[in-house]
Amino acid sequence: MKSYLLLFVLTAVLLLGTVLIYRRTRQASFLIGMCILYFWTFLGAWFFIGDAMSGYQGYKIGLAYYYLMEKMFPFELDHCYRVALWGYGLFSLSLLAGVFLMIPRKGKELASSGPVLLDHRVFLAVAAVSAIVSFIIVRPLMMQAIQDGESVYLVTRTTFFAGSTIHALCNELAAFSLLLGWSLYLSSDGPRHFARTGRTWIGYAYPVALVLLELYLMLLGNKHELFMGLVLGVLLFFVNSRRPAFGRLAVYAGFVAVPLFLTGQVRGRSLHALPKDPEEKAVVPPPFTVPVIADVPRAPKATGPVMRMGQMLLSNEMFAAHFSLYGICRNHVEPVPGISARYLASSLVPRLLKEDRPPTAYDAYAGQCGLMEGQGYTIHQAAAWYMNGGWPLVGVGGLFLGLLWGLLMRWNGRSSGKSLPLRILSVMGTSCWVAYLPMLVRDGPETLKALLLEGFALPIGVVLLAAICARRYPARKPVGHGT
Repeated sequence: MKSYLLLFVLTAVLLLGTVLIYRRTRQASFLIGMCILYFWTFLGAWFFIGDAMSGYQGYKIGLAYYYLMEKMFPFELDHCYRVALWGYGLFSLSLLAGVFLMIPRKGKELASSGPVLLDHRVFLAVAAVSAIVSFIIVRPLMMQAIQDGESVYLVTRTTFFAGSTIHALCNELAAFSLLLGWSLYLSSDGPRHFARTGRTWIGYAYPVALVLLELYLMLLGNKHELFMGLVLGVLLFFVNSRRPAFGRLAVYAGFVAVPLFLTGQVRGRSLHALPKDPEEKAVVPPPFTVPVIADVPRAPKATGPVMRMGQMLLSNEMFAAHFSLYGICRNHVEPVPGISARYLASSLVPRLLKEDRPPTAYDAYAGQCGLMEGQGYTIHQAAAWYMNGGWPLVGVGGLFLGLLWGLLMRWNGRSSGKSLPLRILSVMGTSCWVAYLPMLVRDGPETLKALLLEGFALPIGVVLLAAICARRYPARKPVGHGT
C-alpha cells in the first residue's frame, strides 16, 4: 500500500501542476503532452502494483508484460520500486517547474496578417518522392525476407543496411507530408493560420495516397511514423480551425488508427503466414523460468470479456521504459558521467567518415543490467539522465526539458514579423514537441539531435516548402477564408 500511496500523491501533485499551467496558458497541447508523459512514466505503475500484490494474477485481466522479466530482470514490489517512483516524481516535477518558469502570464495572438497560403501539391509530391526513395533503398532486404519466409519487420529492424538512416527519414517525411497536409486541408474552412488554394482534386488525393503509404508501412511493420504524424496532425487541426469539424477529424483519425492497430497484430509474421492455416496446430509455449511468475501462463487464452478486452487494450508500452529506473536500483548500476554528451558530439561526424560511435546511456544501462542482447528495450528519459550523473542529474534533466517546452509555449502564437519560418515555428512548435514526446520519453538525451531533425525540421520544413511554393507559383483564388 505504500507504493500506491506514493503513486497517488505524485499523481495528485502532477495533476495540480498541470491544471495550474493550463489555466495560465490555455494551451490544450500541454494537456495532451502531460498525458503522454504520464502514460510512459506512471500509468503502468497502477497495474503493476496491484498485480504484484495479487501474486501476479494480472494476466486474468489481460496483462502480458511478464515476458520482459525473462529478457530484463524480475520486477518486484520492493524498496527499489519505491525508489524508482521517487525518481520519476523528481524528473516529472522538475519538468513542470521548468515549464512554469518559462511560460507567459497571458498568451498573445498571432498578428492578424492573414493566413499563410499552402500549395498542397507539394505535400503530395514530397510524400511520393520520399516513399519511392525509401522503397528503392529497402527493396533488396524486403525481397530477401519474403523469399526466405521471414517477417519483413524483423529482418529490416535487425539487419544493418546501407542507407538505413535515409530510409527511416524518408518514411517519416512521407508520413508527415500526407498527415500534416491532409489535416491542414481539412481545417482550412475559416482557418486561423494556414489556408489552401482552390483545387478540388486534392481532397480526394490525400486519402488515396495515405492508404497506399499505410500498406507500405504495414508491410515494413512501422508504426511510429504514423503515430507521430497522427498526433501532430490532430493537434494542428485544432490549432488551425476556428470551428473544428469533428466529423472530418473522426474520418481523418480513422484512416490512421485502423492501420496502426492492424500493423501491431501482423508485423511479427511473414507474408507466408497471412492468413494463418486454421488447421495448423498451435505450439504450446514453455512456462516462464523466472520464479516469481512460474505459475503465470506464457500465452493464456482469454476466458471472458474482461480478459479479451484487456489483451486488446492493455499495451506493454506502459512497462518497458517504466522499469528502467527500477533496474538501475536493483542491479546497482553506476553512472557514466557525460556518456550522452560524448555520443552527441560524435554523432555530428557522418558515419561515412567514422562508422564507430561511443556507447549511449542505454548501452551502459543495458550492459550493467545484463539485458539480453539484440532486444529493442527502451530506457526512460529519467533513467538516462541518471546514467549521465546520478540522481541529481535526474532533476536537472527534467528541468532542462521543461525549460525547452516552456520556451516553445512562450513563443506559441506570437508575432514573428515578416519571417515566414519563424511564424510557422511559432504556430507549430508546441505541437511538434508534443508529437515527439513518445520518442523523447523512451530514450535518453541522445534523442535531442533526432528531436531537432525529425521532430521539428521535417514537419516544419515541408509546411514551409508548401508555403514558399504557394507564394512563388500562385494558382487559382485561395479558399478557406470563410467566404
